[in-house]
Amino acid sequence: MRSHTAYTSIMMKLKSSVRYAVIFVSTFCLYSCGHKIIITREYIYSTSWAAGEYQGFEIAKIKLLDSTLSVYDKNFNHFNLDKYSIDSNFCFHHFTGDGKYNSKSFFNQHNKNLRWRRCGNLYDERETIGLLELNTWYVITGLKGTIDYYVYIDKEGQVHTYSLGPTNW
Repeated sequence: MRSHTAYTSIMMKLKSSVRYAVIFVSTFCLYSCGHKIIITREYIYSTSWAAGEYQGFEIAKIKLLDSTLSVYDKNFNHFNLDKYSIDSNFCFHHFTGDGKYNSKSFFNQHNKNLRWRRCGNLYDERETIGLLELNTWYVITGLKGTIDYYVYIDKEGQVHTYSLGPTNW
């Protein structure tokens, strides 16, 4: 009889722990899973910006160290994208200066209240940086926590987006 009582007690504690875990995961997913980001050659859209959250990120043109990686290869593994060198001629911080946010940040159009500043030279400020180039890789950081977005614009202008977190998972 005693073992049955101990078993019941353990099961109740386990159910309680599982309940808390489900609540935690559900709450986490509501925040992180609900945050949608769309990246095109012309702009970046974020649901968090539409809701009035901070709008700042960095974009840089990159050259992959493994030149054999191809999004068209059936064995393509996006976990290898984090090995690259930055093209210092195309590296920009994007931010708002006055606390007013837009749901889209355009690359090739003036963004009301938003500015682009060159990495390493914050005095080099501009209103646009142009369309993202064809046959080119980019890395975008700061859009969603510690997730980095790797974007490839193919020769047709099709956008291939891959995200990696800090642990490469």
